[in-house]
Amino acid sequence: MKAVVLGSDAAGKPVPVLEDLPTPQPAAREVRVRVHAAGMNRADLSLKVGHSPAMAGTGSERVLGLEMAGEVEACGREVTRWKPGDRVMGMALGAHAQQVCLDERLLMPVPDGMDWSHAATLPVALMTAHDALVTHGGLRPGSTVLVQAASAAVGIAAVQIAALLGAGLVIGTSTTQAKRERLQSLGLKHAVDSDPATLPALVRDLTGGRGVDIVLDHLGGGALASNMAAVAIGGRIIGIGRMTGMKGEIDLDLLSLKRIALIGVTFRTRSCDEVDALIARMRTDLWPLLDRIRMPLDATFALADVAQAHERMRAKQQFGKVVLQP
Repeated sequence: MKAVVLGSDAAGKPVPVLEDLPTPQPAAREVRVRVHAAGMNRADLSLKVGHSPAMAGTGSERVLGLEMAGEVEACGREVTRWKPGDRVMGMALGAHAQQVCLDERLLMPVPDGMDWSHAATLPVALMTAHDALVTHGGLRPGSTVLVQAASAAVGIAAVQIAALLGAGLVIGTSTTQAKRERLQSLGLKHAVDSDPATLPALVRDLTGGRGVDIVLDHLGGGALASNMAAVAIGGRIIGIGRMTGMKGEIDLDLLSLKRIALIGVTFRTRSCDEVDALIARMRTDLWPLLDRIRMPLDATFALADVAQAHERMRAKQQFGKVVLQP
């Protein structure tokens, strides 16, 4: 099969390259999926093989990629949930390949009528956003929410999910006016600049001086102080990404005065059973609303053009998802 693996250019710089690998064989509880489309994520730009090695039950650590949609091709002897021909999507290490094996518990059905490219844009965004907002953020009807880096795919999903599940006020940030306008076209009323010098005051103005109940943070260390200033007493800051840095200073006095819960989330340290339960919670809330969640398809590249897809992502040109088609 063709698969994207980690290679190097003439200068020794790591680059994604296409390589022929043996067809993977499913273990007892695994299915082999013929990949029809695969989503790209910022984590792919790290060009680290085995980015999620602790997420058990996913594909080859040699192959890049984290999410895909396709057709079940073969099943291990203990598989009970799926059969050949089923349309599925899911998070899977090694997704940027023509075929991938993963544990049956990590898959979701592709709804009837949904095309492969659309399906490939959803697993990471929906699973991450719902887990952060609802399970860890405690979203309830009337909650106020700030989504940092709302123009990233998880942020695009989060602002829509928050509104659909009854949030009272949703604020999303982006660094460019063009992307803020795109967010408004998706129904986000308050699309604002993420500048940490001005954001806390703007959030307080929009919330009557109270601050927000939940912050979904994709920015990391560079935004920590701003998030703490913008969150309400008793609020929660959910750390998803680290786009502006891995470390940041914490004002411990403010942390205590506001009784802030600072929570980190990742899939890299979850078992198959934990992801299975996460998917079940997410599907209960979101599957009836799935046709109302829009994920813009920014660009599509052939698997052989993966280097061009990486360059588009690295230049931060995209709005929504970049998709590879094996």
